[in-house]
Amino acid sequence: MEEGKPGAEPGKPAQETAEPSGKTAKPAGQSAKPKKEGARPSLTPANRRKLRLGVIALAVVVAIVAWVASRDSGGGSSEPAASTEPGPPRIVTAAELQEAAADLGQTIYWAGPFAGKELELNELGEGGVQVRYLPEGTEAGEGSRKALTVGSYTLADPEAAIAAVSKRPGEVVRELPDGRPVVTSESSPTNVYFASPDNSVQVEVYDPSAERAMNLALSSKVQPIG
Repeated sequence: MEEGKPGAEPGKPAQETAEPSGKTAKPAGQSAKPKKEGARPSLTPANRRKLRLGVIALAVVVAIVAWVASRDSGGGSSEPAASTEPGPPRIVTAAELQEAAADLGQTIYWAGPFAGKELELNELGEGGVQVRYLPEGTEAGEGSRKALTVGSYTLADPEAAIAAVSKRPGEVVRELPDGRPVVTSESSPTNVYFASPDNSVQVEVYDPSAERAMNLALSSKVQPIG
């Protein structure tokens, strides 16, 4: 999870990342040969012919790609292609949030309705969705980022990510009634994480109050919409 101070904003999925070793293996028994200064490879007639054929083949491929692109953009299909780009934040009702989960094909967690609050849906792309609780009348994308936010992130293995993070120094681990770990950090206690029961998403509960964030994560209030 992102390092930060209490009161930080909603973060990214909590997961370990492997660091490259910085070393590249070389084939055994091979050694680098010094290049001769000013030496240039010579082209035989056969090589020149292969080069010409390669250029011609490349030109054909480029022409085909250009034709396909112009055909698709020129009205060859009556339906636009589905966009993979995340949309802008928008204010939604609970019913619209449920529809968004169905359209995106992923589980979206929320903390239920709150009096005087409206829901802002923010699609982050790559399977990331955040639901922010704003005062009624606030425009989408406006208001303080330090508002109750529930994030749902589709990782390859949310449970494994939570387990790896929980072993890092400075992590605080609690348990849900079914034994699933709930993890936060001493350096960023306002961001609390756990994996969904079916291991489909990693859930983040953010609140400016670290105590409230943890209490919500441990409660049964944070659930999938629908």
